[in-house]
Amino acid sequence: MASNELDTHIPVFRGAGHLLRLIADLVRRPRRRECPEPVRHRGVAQGREGLPVVCLVGGGDHTQLAKGISYFLSHADPRRVPHVLHDLAGAAAPSDPESVEAVRYTLEQLARGFARSVNGSDGRVRFRRFGLVNWLMQTGAGGGRDDTGGLEGTDHTLLRGLREREFRRRRLFGLLRSPETELAVDGTVPWWVWLFAVHVFPLAWFRLRRGLGCEYRWLLNQPYLAPRDPGTFIGFAERLTAPHHQVEDPEQVRKLMVNAFLEDLRVAFRRRIWRPRTARRTAYCVALLDGTADGNCGDVLMRAVIDVRNETGAFDPLLVIGCGAEPPAAGSQVRADWGHSSLWELTERLYGGWRDTFLHTGRARNRAPWYLPVTVPELMPPSEESYELTRRLEVGQDARLRIPEPPLWARRAVSLAVAGCVTAGLLGAGGLVVRGESAYRRAHCGLSRFADDAGTLRTVETGECIGVSRHGFTFHSPDPALNETLAKISEQNGRADAAHQAAPERPFVTLVHLSALLSSTGKSSGQLAYGREALQGAASAQARQLRSTGSSEPIVRIFPANAGSGMRFGTRVVEMLEELRRQDPSIVGVTGLDQSREATNRTIRKLTEVGLPMVATTLSADSLVRQSPMYFQVSPQNSREAEVAAAYAAHLVRTTGRIKEKQVRVIGSADPTDTYSKTLSGDVVTRFRERGFTVERVSYTPPPAPGGEPVSDAPGAGAVGRRTCAYPGLVFFAGRSEDFETLLGGINESCNSSPPALIGGDDVARLAADEERRTHYPGIPYDFLDFTLGSARCDGTSELYAEMSRLFPAECAKVPSSSLDGHAALGFDAVKLYVNAVKQLREDAAGMPLTPPAVWHAISGVHGDEALDGESGIIGFGGDVDRQVPLDKLLSVQHVDEAGRPAQAGFCGRVGGRRQSAWCPRWEREVTAPRR
Repeated sequence: MASNELDTHIPVFRGAGHLLRLIADLVRRPRRRECPEPVRHRGVAQGREGLPVVCLVGGGDHTQLAKGISYFLSHADPRRVPHVLHDLAGAAAPSDPESVEAVRYTLEQLARGFARSVNGSDGRVRFRRFGLVNWLMQTGAGGGRDDTGGLEGTDHTLLRGLREREFRRRRLFGLLRSPETELAVDGTVPWWVWLFAVHVFPLAWFRLRRGLGCEYRWLLNQPYLAPRDPGTFIGFAERLTAPHHQVEDPEQVRKLMVNAFLEDLRVAFRRRIWRPRTARRTAYCVALLDGTADGNCGDVLMRAVIDVRNETGAFDPLLVIGCGAEPPAAGSQVRADWGHSSLWELTERLYGGWRDTFLHTGRARNRAPWYLPVTVPELMPPSEESYELTRRLEVGQDARLRIPEPPLWARRAVSLAVAGCVTAGLLGAGGLVVRGESAYRRAHCGLSRFADDAGTLRTVETGECIGVSRHGFTFHSPDPALNETLAKISEQNGRADAAHQAAPERPFVTLVHLSALLSSTGKSSGQLAYGREALQGAASAQARQLRSTGSSEPIVRIFPANAGSGMRFGTRVVEMLEELRRQDPSIVGVTGLDQSREATNRTIRKLTEVGLPMVATTLSADSLVRQSPMYFQVSPQNSREAEVAAAYAAHLVRTTGRIKEKQVRVIGSADPTDTYSKTLSGDVVTRFRERGFTVERVSYTPPPAPGGEPVSDAPGAGAVGRRTCAYPGLVFFAGRSEDFETLLGGINESCNSSPPALIGGDDVARLAADEERRTHYPGIPYDFLDFTLGSARCDGTSELYAEMSRLFPAECAKVPSSSLDGHAALGFDAVKLYVNAVKQLREDAAGMPLTPPAVWHAISGVHGDEALDGESGIIGFGGDVDRQVPLDKLLSVQHVDEAGRPAQAGFCGRVGGRRQSAWCPRWEREVTAPRR
């Protein structure tokens, strides 16, 4: 719009340009600080900030003058100045001009105007505090749907009304607030919102909102009407409802409303770097009060505004312009505050004079510095001869109000660009975090980086989860019984920590049970039972120590660890264990170590490098002892198995007709990495030849790992089994239990009615320990070597099974079968061997630190009277300093008949005071000389 078109709507009078420039100077907001610009003395800003209350005395033309000023503010460049023109003489105004209701009504109209969308998204103001006060003051006074007048004094009812207001003043089901709805008093709520908000949400929701909402906290901290009386929010809120507020001091009530109104403006204009909208508010809000006179609330409202400013000392961005016909009556206090009428003249120096006065006397705590009275000359009608000249001289040059542009960083386009960049950056960073977390979870067995066990667990290329579980991680086992066992060990570890805190004088050690049988890849729950039983035996030994109270009785923690199928990743686990040992020096040794394979040999050598002693539970390969001097085992070697098997076979030839010819076919695995099968086959060949047997060796190819290739061209175990049907001698199986099951399947297909004589190594005990698998091929009897005496019972006669009946009562029904493989007994004895070694150290040298080398040395001294009478037989190392295998360790021969029932056929070795079978090899002689 051209300037000459714009200025036609602005009243013309002499000095109009001065008035327009005065208003422009007052509404423009400085880039820094607030209006007026301070006086600087020696570089220090002096004087307070504030906007005056401009009182225009315009005679009978005051309405036209107010509309012209409104038009001037509406067409500012580049945007409208937020302002509201309110006619104090309107028909809807209350009859009593100085009443609290009159001031409330005026403030409500001003607030509605400032909240309108016409002021633009950056100019609108949300009146949260005044909206709350306004709602409370009208509560109980009306007769509409929200009338709570009949319920006043009831906390529950007022809280419900406040809660309904929270949803009524929000759009989209209460999720988005709008400035226009802050002042809503009456309104309808959709039935579904009403049902959800009023009846589903409990009152506790609003109590939480009341503690978090800024307007509720502000109401209890503002200075008027003593808000801490009676001490609660709901009590003060009731004082503001009708008719309670009518008995309060009217002046205090008016100041409370004005302060709430001004505080909302202050918050909207408060500069914050994270709120660029406040920097875009480059013009102050203007309240145009038309018709200010003694007969309305204009003077009362302006006095209340000035009083609040003086009493709070806070700046508010509101320029009040009152347009009246006459000045206040002579002799009144307001007239005295205005000063001499000669100061009211509309001149170019008007703003500068007020500014100087205000900066020097603004802190005087009286109203006079705030008033800026201006006498406006009579408006010129267009018919007057000098009208056009005056319009061009006075109005034409100043008709366009120009307000400052916001700083570049705060402009909407820049803010949107920055917000977009920040959002993109956050999304990108979030994506990287999510991606990194996802990669971390994939690499750490699905655990987040905040999980307790995540640091000691890894997912390897085969998909298996390996590492050390310190806090009950189950390695994704599908076996509920194994999960229960791991949880029980974790619980007992917690009890061990507590016991150590309660009795720090007792020895405190940690053992790592390293196993290959915790990996569930390609295994059934039955195959996972072997690892579970060994852990249950270890847990039983741990439980016994927790119940012990002697000062030399060690407190034991057990950390289960998984090395993957076939101990393939044992060296990686040892690397994790080495790092863990730096953090936890209580780790003194390792138990477990399943399956005699080349990977097991590498793991033993790696543990030796780390300096940890080992006590293997079920390993029996002869070559293992050559891997490390720190290696011990509680099971016999393959050489002893072969010797016992040969003696038993010779006994069968002499006393029974089960073996028709004195010959043996030794079936072993063609896998070159299976150290157990290779050494057992060689030992059996040697021992049986010594007994005069004709020996034949046959190899089979075990099933390859998922995605792997067969290890040889030899036939499978099933084909080998079918070819043994007509064999007249003894068939000795020196392979794994799962392959023996396949062998039985081949025999069952070809000669179930006349099977050959079969005997298996100790690994076959795993098949026999599973009743379901053992009875799968009825009619095929076989013998196998066992590391225990045979079936056991939870009858309290055994130290191990008495503990198991307390820890794992559901396992007792399985013990008669599960005890056949000896895993629980050997796991129990391995832990007991460490316990006895630590006790011996404490008794022999109480001050010696419990280090892995010290424990290793104590284990090597177990022999003679200090030998361990364990669940799997007597464990003693014969007094030989280089011996790492128990002397004359128990081996039994178990016979499974055609119905799948196991029974002992004899045993060899040292078992308390019991005598071994007559056909057994003689005992070795124990070294009695003192050890150096």
